[in-house]
Amino acid sequence: MKLFRSLLVAFFIFAALVLSACEAADATPTPRPTRVTTVRALNTPEPTETSLPEPTPTLIIEPTEAPTYTPVPAGRAGAPLPAAPAGFVPPAGSDPLIPKIAAFPPKPVPVRPAGLNPLTGLTVADPKVLQKRPIVARIGNDQIVRTNAWHAGLNEADLVFEELIDMIGSQYAHTRYSAVFLTNTPPLIGPIRSGRIINFQVVPMLDAALAHAGASDGTRWLFSKVPTMINLDEYFNQPAYCYDKTHPYQGRLFTTGPRLREWLTQKGWEKSVPLYGFTFGDRPGGMQGANSLVINRAPWPSWSTVEWRYDAGSSGYLRSTTGAPHMATSKTVTAKWGNGSDCVTTPGTEIKQQVRATNVVVLWARHEKTQIIEDSNNAVSVYINLTGQGDAQIFRDGATIKGKWRRNSEQEFFEFVDNAGNIIPLKPGTTWFEIVPTGYVVDVK
Repeated sequence: MKLFRSLLVAFFIFAALVLSACEAADATPTPRPTRVTTVRALNTPEPTETSLPEPTPTLIIEPTEAPTYTPVPAGRAGAPLPAAPAGFVPPAGSDPLIPKIAAFPPKPVPVRPAGLNPLTGLTVADPKVLQKRPIVARIGNDQIVRTNAWHAGLNEADLVFEELIDMIGSQYAHTRYSAVFLTNTPPLIGPIRSGRIINFQVVPMLDAALAHAGASDGTRWLFSKVPTMINLDEYFNQPAYCYDKTHPYQGRLFTTGPRLREWLTQKGWEKSVPLYGFTFGDRPGGMQGANSLVINRAPWPSWSTVEWRYDAGSSGYLRSTTGAPHMATSKTVTAKWGNGSDCVTTPGTEIKQQVRATNVVVLWARHEKTQIIEDSNNAVSVYINLTGQGDAQIFRDGATIKGKWRRNSEQEFFEFVDNAGNIIPLKPGTTWFEIVPTGYVVDVK
């Protein structure tokens, strides 16, 4: 019996060795990328909170031919253009989603005191800090990011634009932020997420550099048609970013103000930009008291509802989302600034504060679906038309006034006027812009 058991054991050992050798000889190892990155491949759509985990990217060269998407041109809602034929690349500016870029600035810059920030109306101690190119950082607004207070840099931004992104049917997936930095260099900015065509409505106005974590095929192709835009796509500028690999994809990619400035200088892209700016001044007549504004009606996503409440102590507005204070974290990080480098937090530097703004401006604009596929749920990109004019509501000093926004091109600054055509000035300080669909109802109390 013992001899039988010994023979049986020897047989199984021999069989295992044979199978292992065959597998080693026949199997083809799966190739893996040699660098760690959160950027999707051009043909790998961005996942959403309801999607499967982010796939491992395949490094693919940017396509040289136009994608087969069908944008809805401005002024022709519901009347799509024919898809571009295979291999056909229309000249720059012929696509209705591509901004018309001319000389910058498009209008003569007003004479203003030295050291006055044209984005905030505040005077800086050293006018040299204004001799920079504005940076527009794409910052994600996924619920997991807010609940864990992973947002960084929002309180240091001069301006922040919040817009709806990506539609499945009539439902929007999320909102996302475009945070604008001119004088401040925050120790942490992020989490950085992918670009959208709404960026054409903000970046040309500032002649800015756009920091973003890649984009879909259609969006990236459109970006490539505007060669004057300084495009800090993470895929091609990885040393400008670092990664917190303890976070999921929604909150993994970050950068810092000093590193972006260093990178712009290194690439030869840093320069002084003549900015037309906004109009600032005392509180205008005709304003009515308003302590809060709430954005919580469909089609605004229920997981991204917004409340701004006036805080007399700080003479500004405090932001809450889905009923809880919206907190941002400031902390100093270091990194090796190579491909896939880790963000290393400096101990004892973490500070959490509620997101705040001096002015809140609601902009009503036409939202139109395109056929640019943006994620693995087949959500499509949204074209938001912010040229011409539309309704606006300005909140400052615990009061509000309705009026209009207007501008002739994507390169011009927004101007705000009341019903009589008089300029509505902003209060010197930071401004948040909430972009909502035409006809949307904002609750004001």
